[in-house]
Amino acid sequence: MKQKILLSVSAIVTILIFAAGAFAVTSGIDAKIAEQQKLIDKAVSSKSLTKDEAKIVQKNMNRIKERKTQESAEGKPDEFARGDIQNMLDRNNRMITDKKNNPVHLFDQPEIQHRFGNQQKRIDNGIKSKVLTKEEAAKLQENLNKAKANYAELTRDGKFTPAEEENMHKLLDKDSEIIKKKKHN
Repeated sequence: MKQKILLSVSAIVTILIFAAGAFAVTSGIDAKIAEQQKLIDKAVSSKSLTKDEAKIVQKNMNRIKERKTQESAEGKPDEFARGDIQNMLDRNNRMITDKKNNPVHLFDQPEIQHRFGNQQKRIDNGIKSKVLTKEEAAKLQENLNKAKANYAELTRDGKFTPAEEENMHKLLDKDSEIIKKKKHN
């Protein structure tokens, strides 16, 4: 009987320790988010950020909050998610506190970045499977590198318009179609 009670108490203590750890991690991120929000507000009131820069860092902050909410809704954020959120907070913080070395810009658009990575894998796989010649792969790689450079330039000021995004997708679609045709010939 004593052994069952001891096991039950031990299980309860373990659960409480785990829950406290999860709360500490979540509340630590929440505290950092709240701290950065105050930093943004202070930078706006002191005019160390322009109105446009303030809008950009606030959009980044909103994205961080959305990511944190999404991860929390799925349960306790794992180490990778917490690290990613912390990285986003750090990058945004540097944009607020050290604009000279860290120009203010929106975080990358994930869909475009995903397409860059996917297209790179397709080029690499085309080379490995010998579906693409070296010349074709070099041309596709050159196009991809130009698209990445163009994207970096377009997003540098934090104003990546829907028209610019559409043009970027068309450019990526063109090369994607070339790879697809070569694969199915």
